Amino acid sequence: MPTTPASSFGLPNNGFVPVATISPASTVADPAHNADLCYEGLQRAAKLGAKVVAFPEVVLTSYIADDLLYHGILLESAERELGRLVERTADLDVLFSVGVPLCINGKIYNTVAICHRGRILGVVPKTFIPTYGVDFEGRWFHSGPAEVTDITVAGQEHVPFGSHQVFRCRQLPQLCVGYEICEDIWSPEPPSIRLALAGATVICNGSASNASLEKDLYRRGLISGQSARLLCCYAYCSSGQGDSTSDVTVGGQEIIAENGSVLAQAQPFGEGFAIADVDVESLWGARRGMSSFTVAASPEAAGYHETVFDMDFPEHPLLRPVSAQPFVPEDARVRDDCCDLALTMQAHGMLAFLHNRGASAITVLAEDTAVANAALAVLAAARAADLAGIDRSAVRVQFPGERPGEHAKTLLGSLAEALGCTVSDAGQPPIADQAEALVNPVDMTELALGVSDFPLNLSMQYAVNSQLVRSFVPLILDRAAQTAEDGQLRAALEPIIAHSDPLHVPEHDHYAARGFADIAPTEVEDFFIDGFLRAQYRPSKSFRLAQRAFGSKYSDRELLMWMRTFYGRFFATQFMRHDLPDGPRIGSAGLDLRDGFMMPTYAQGALWLDEVDALLARIGE
Repeated sequence: MPTTPASSFGLPNNGFVPVATISPASTVADPAHNADLCYEGLQRAAKLGAKVVAFPEVVLTSYIADDLLYHGILLESAERELGRLVERTADLDVLFSVGVPLCINGKIYNTVAICHRGRILGVVPKTFIPTYGVDFEGRWFHSGPAEVTDITVAGQEHVPFGSHQVFRCRQLPQLCVGYEICEDIWSPEPPSIRLALAGATVICNGSASNASLEKDLYRRGLISGQSARLLCCYAYCSSGQGDSTSDVTVGGQEIIAENGSVLAQAQPFGEGFAIADVDVESLWGARRGMSSFTVAASPEAAGYHETVFDMDFPEHPLLRPVSAQPFVPEDARVRDDCCDLALTMQAHGMLAFLHNRGASAITVLAEDTAVANAALAVLAAARAADLAGIDRSAVRVQFPGERPGEHAKTLLGSLAEALGCTVSDAGQPPIADQAEALVNPVDMTELALGVSDFPLNLSMQYAVNSQLVRSFVPLILDRAAQTAEDGQLRAALEPIIAHSDPLHVPEHDHYAARGFADIAPTEVEDFFIDGFLRAQYRPSKSFRLAQRAFGSKYSDRELLMWMRTFYGRFFATQFMRHDLPDGPRIGSAGLDLRDGFMMPTYAQGALWLDEVDALLARIGE
């Protein structure tokens, strides 16, 4: 639990909404028992803070009731138990959806009833009815209408019925929920597409998908991909083991994905429960920043019925993983691929720079305080020279300072020797003519803080690392060492990787006197950069996530003081980035004004600094 109430700033609970999916082991044709299981699941989810809960399709009767669905006694019991479940949960501030077969105007529909605080807010029918493979739903169910009309269900009148409806929270408008059922997502045009365009940031899918070899992996890819495409949370739950037959097994699967990332999951034949915090504020912001999404969404919202509900959002411990290195992929294979690709992109970007400038030689600037940066620049330069057909001896490492540190010079000298490059004498002024390209090794972290030791406004410079945060640089070097066939190159890289390059405030720094000298460890600065550039978090939200990511490693006061320095230096040093040299766009964030973060040099950071100061005041300076 955060020691500082960061969630009291901005949106309720910083825009985090706990979403749960539950797959009870339902019993065939026993709605009373199945409703009890749903009630127990809701109680468990509510205790964990869940605000949105989804159950599988037709969970009240079980998916395999088959021709029993023609019997009015079963349909009546299912509707009656739906009403009883709604009454029993009137005191729960949880928006939940439960699958129930309903007979409306003589037709049986596979529906989900959306309920909250004793009310049925709406009923959404399944659109695509499968009649292939192991599914024969067309025998019993009709495809539901898109147009929304009023029906009476479980004793409640004027309940909206139809697939074109969304449910929005009054207190947190960014929480807008839409529903589709099982086969709908497998169709060529899932209803979730138009639901998202109509404003839904959370899509719930109650399913009854059978188990088969590798199908769980396919479903995971399907769900995570849909969440990425629609910039939404996709909460999926499949029927539990009670829906298995002697021919077809069903084991339940829970997946909660947000914008391409799986936040939580429960594997088939497991406990049938998953819960995670969904960042609806970030989803809203991602859509706001994607012009193609906003243009497509414009005509959609008008055709959808919107039901508004009220909900409280008390602060709770975060129920989502927060990486302390948001720029670094957690999966080792993905991380290795990213490192390989990053170095390849750097080399090819430098190749284009050489061709455009007509340069036949490369000088890599080096500094004692950023040995790893210079090493990566030398690696990229050597590869670029190979691609350009230039002898590697034309690549040289230069220390512009008068007395470079012997350790740094030794490390880079060994690397240059292993690569067939050269090291120039210290103190020589860098050459900036048409025949020789200067490579500036400054990284994005240094740029964000304005702590680069080199001038950035030389047209002949190439800022090869400018789109990489500092914490990613050693990973690329480590990957290069692992894949190097040359033992001498591996031996030269290993001590550089082990060498620590803390961020360094240059001498005669103008911003230290303004209270912005307390530079954080690299991992913390990169964490703040991610929150500001990629996620657009306000300070209080970034602080709360930092608490979660770093735990007790740093105190609240340390994090906030470092955050204050970050915002202060970022806004004060924007002029330094105004004429940033060319550099390869590698990741999803950058500070290049041409295609990265655009901000006038005279923008004021008072809003951000004031919020940090308010947080500091709460913990007591």
